[in-house]
This record gives sequence, structure tokens and C-alpha cells, in this order.
Amino acid sequence: MQNTANAEEVLVLEDGQAPPTGTTTPPRKPKWYDTFEYIANPDRFCRKNLQEYGPIFNTGVFGRTTIFVGSAKAIQMAFNGDLKYTEIALPATTMDMFGEYSLFQRPDLHRQRKNALAPGLTGRVLDGYTPQINDAIVRGIDSWTALSSIALYPAVEQICFDILTPLLLGISLDDYHPETFKGLPISSKAELKALYKTYFDGFYGLSQWKSPLTKYGRGLLARTKLLEFMRAVVRRRRDEGKVMNPTADFLSMMLASQQENPDGVFSEELIENQCLLQLWASDYEVSGLISSLLYQIARHPQVLLRLREEQASLVGNSPVNMFSPEQLKQMVFLDATIKETLRTLPPSSTASRLLTKSVVLDSILYSKGCVIIAEPRIAHMMPEYFHEPDVFAPKRFLPERGEGKMYEFIPFGGGVHACLGAQMAIAITKVFVSHLLQTFNWETTGEPKFVQFPLKHLTDDYQIKITRRA
Repeated sequence: MQNTANAEEVLVLEDGQAPPTGTTTPPRKPKWYDTFEYIANPDRFCRKNLQEYGPIFNTGVFGRTTIFVGSAKAIQMAFNGDLKYTEIALPATTMDMFGEYSLFQRPDLHRQRKNALAPGLTGRVLDGYTPQINDAIVRGIDSWTALSSIALYPAVEQICFDILTPLLLGISLDDYHPETFKGLPISSKAELKALYKTYFDGFYGLSQWKSPLTKYGRGLLARTKLLEFMRAVVRRRRDEGKVMNPTADFLSMMLASQQENPDGVFSEELIENQCLLQLWASDYEVSGLISSLLYQIARHPQVLLRLREEQASLVGNSPVNMFSPEQLKQMVFLDATIKETLRTLPPSSTASRLLTKSVVLDSILYSKGCVIIAEPRIAHMMPEYFHEPDVFAPKRFLPERGEGKMYEFIPFGGGVHACLGAQMAIAITKVFVSHLLQTFNWETTGEPKFVQFPLKHLTDDYQIKITRRA
């Protein structure tokens, strides 16, 4: 039976109201060095404290009492408290990088904005992107044919960027054709990516000192330049004089909606900020997921064999250049393998909420003013939820096993702040891996190293061996 909390189980305390008799607080006292240990290796930090204190414990991460939770009931409580007893809680530097028009800054407008943005990244519109995704991947991996090894994460990221820029912004940037940068304040993809890296590095700066000497200060400057780039992209799209097709790409959807309702949700500032944030989040998260998935498949030959058997049953053994949305939806074992990769190598925590009121759940007091972090690195390692959690076993996500229930498996968060681009990330990953399965064999080259924080992914220097299939 699924162990989740009903709304009535969460007791919300008014100011001055005493908790029920027998209520306890989470174990462990916050320590001054918690932030450094967590940033250095979130996996190790979570596993160590899970073993010692259980799935709910206090920390001093990011300078305040922060309660890490991995139990399904506590995660559900954290996800579903928005506007009732929680609000978004991220470091001040992070909120500055997101900007005042992000979905996080105005919780009262979050649902309206998210509902308006979702059609550009989900459902039939997302299905319509499939030919573009296929074409970009086929072109991208063709350059791998002459190689015997590749640096996995950079090679994947390069292709993902070439997929996402047209899907999200409606433009293609080509370093071999300078005219693709005409009217834009950058002259190469490398320059744009460097700005994004500087911007992302500023998210978790140690102070809000606006100086080029600090990561935060450099991040803010990069953010300003990225917004100038997005503004120029929007201007170029309008100057083309074409009728905006809302199903063509993410930016077209927003511009078409703005044309239809100039006083609606899509202000100029919101459009520019969403272009900036969606390209950043999608490129980092999709690239990290695909490279981790390829690494896990290479480590488990029996998984690779079953993936190829599933693909052959759907499209035969002859090479194809196009995987349709219908075929992708039938790739059940590939879907399970993606989920198992997200379980074993989750990219980040999925919720950070400030308690605006004290609440009691299962006789544990979560005090007003504390922060709750829902951690997949805890939930995904709990044997109560996943049999032999240290084993990589995609079949646990098949219907007959039925593991990975809501609030126990949280790779994309949940509640009103669940990841907007989750469906697109899975679709791109499925197409990418499907083409690799029919084109290449690949092998690992020793133990990998990972960038641990803020988003986990393989380091740039990790290589895999590749050979083209006969």
C-alpha cells in the first residue's frame, strides 16, 4: 500500500498554538559545515545521514535550519503546501539569477503562468517537434562515426544544444554560417554557452556582492547579456514578418499568445526570461540525463541487449532515420531504463520550501521559519520503496514490479512546481538513445567522475569507446 499523506493528516498550527502532546522534532542538530559537505558531495551527505538518522533530519545547509526529507508522506507535505503553509525557498543569489519574472518569484501568479507555458512543451505540440529532434540527432551523431572515443558529456551537450535552440527559440545557430548570428549580440555558440556557464555559476554564490570579482557578480552580468540576446532573438523573429504558428516552437507559442491577447500573461519581460531560463534548464538537464543514461547502459550489457530487442520488435533491424511519437510511447523498457537512471543518478534536489507556518505530520513538528528540502537522493535509496536500491534494475519500473510510486520517485519534483520540461526531456532522451542503439556500440573507460553540484553530471573529461555497428 502506498504510504502517502492525506491533506487532513497535516496539522497546520497557527501562531502561538502548541503542538499535540507527544510531538517530536526531526533528529540531528544543524552543523556549521553542513553546506560545504552537501555541496562537495550531495549523494554522500544524504546517504550518511540517512543511515544514521533515518529519512528525515535537520541540517544547517545554506545558513538556516533545513530539514531534509525522503519519506513519501513528508515529501507530499512539502510539495503540496504552496500558498497554505510553504513558499519557495532558495538562496537569495539563486532567486536573483532566476529574476523577478521567473515562475518562482510570484507564487500568486505561478499557476496561471505555468498553465500558459505548458502547451509549448507538452502533448501534441511536443509530438510535433519529433521530426526536428530526429533530424538534429542523426546529423549530430554522424560526426561520431570517424571517432574511436568521445568525451561523453560535451559530445551529448553539443547535440542537445542544437536540438533545443530551434525548438525553444525558433532559430538555428551555425558557427560555419555567420549569417545565423546576424542581428544578435553574440557571434558563436561557444560565446553563448560561456555566458550560460558564467550565469549558472552565479546561482549559488556565497554572497550578494555585485562585483566582477565574485561568481555572483559575474553571473548577474552574464544574465544581463543573455537577456539582451533573447531580446534580439525576439526582435528578429518579429522582423521576419511571418505569422506566428503557436505549434512551431516554444517562443512562437508565447508570441502568438501575446498577439492574440496583448494584455494577457505574456509580457515582454516574461517572454525574454522564459526563453533564457528554459534553454538553460533544458540544455543542462537533458544533457546530464542522456550522458548518465549512456554510461549506465554501457555498464549493464543485459540492459543494452533488452533495449535492442525492444527496438527491433518495434522498427525491425534495418536502420531508420525517424522514430515516431507512437513508437517512442511503446518503448516501455527504454522508459524504465531512463527512470532507473534518474533514480540512481538524480541530478538535484527537487523542492526547497520555507515553512510559513508550523506543521505536524506523523507526530513530527516542522517549525515555522525552517526550510524543507525533498531529496531524491534519500527517497530513491530507501529499501521500503525500492527493492535492493543499490542495484541498477530498470525492470523495477515495469508494471509487474510497480516500484516508483508518486512521492517515492521524485526526479522532476511535484505539486505546482513540478518541472515544466519533464515530458520534453524524456522525449529527447528516447529519440537520442534510440538512434545510438541502432548506430553504435559503446563501452565505459573506467570509473567516472561527476560534477556533484548544483546539477549532477559526468565531468567533461570522461571518455567512452565507440564503434559503429555493422
